[in-house]
Amino acid sequence: MKIGDIVKSLDFNGIDNCYMVGTVVGVFKSTGTFRAKFIKRVWQGEVDKKFKTDYFTAPLQGTSFMDSDESPRVIVVV
Repeated sequence: MKIGDIVKSLDFNGIDNCYMVGTVVGVFKSTGTFRAKFIKRVWQGEVDKKFKTDYFTAPLQGTSFMDSDESPRVIVVV
């Protein structure tokens, strides 16, 4: 993952109806997180267009509980 990538970040590993999509604006290996500008947020299968903020911060793949290569929680889309 690098600045400029578009990522899909699942809220819960293995559950694909709650996630955020955004453009990566920062990768912070020292804290194991990344920051992205929102493109879309989906909660329980419904698109939420009323963001409370323009950005979200989430753990990097491999740094959160139950992360696995077989079921990634963070996916680089583009």
